[in-house]
Amino acid sequence: MTLANRITILRILLIPVFIIMLLEGRYPWPVLIFSFTIITDALDGFIARWRKQTTPLGAFLDPMADKLLMFSSYLLCSYLKIIPVWVFVVILSRDLLVVLGWAIIYFITGSKEVKPRPLGKLTTILQMFTMWVILLGVLPHALVEAILYLTILLTSLSGFDYIYVGSRKLNHNA
Repeated sequence: MTLANRITILRILLIPVFIIMLLEGRYPWPVLIFSFTIITDALDGFIARWRKQTTPLGAFLDPMADKLLMFSSYLLCSYLKIIPVWVFVVILSRDLLVVLGWAIIYFITGSKEVKPRPLGKLTTILQMFTMWVILLGVLPHALVEAILYLTILLTSLSGFDYIYVGSRKLNHNA
């Protein structure tokens, strides 16, 4: 198993620890764990490319780790009433749409190819940054709210981008 994949698995294993620490209000641990996971998200990809060790497992696990972290953090923050529930629903809906779209394309075309879109990557980065800012809790509420709305806008645009590209792929194969 490659070093990059081990780092990604560590990120996944830290998610339940993050959840427990956040639910129990054991600050600064949730912030530290979240910070570690988003830093190592960038690190594992860099290591895989640098060592020329990109693998199908890594291509699957890395985005899965991102989705699990974003899902759990936004769900918990909505549960704890740190963010409105609708924010979590928008983020979850976009991710479900992407996974459902991939499944439909796979069943219709047989293509297993999953290519992240640039807007999708930017959305994930902004979602991570936004959650990090929320967990830190040091910025003025109005600024955090503006960042949150920007994240929701970009998340929505990314969802529409995936719909557009997926429907073009389906029409091309029809």
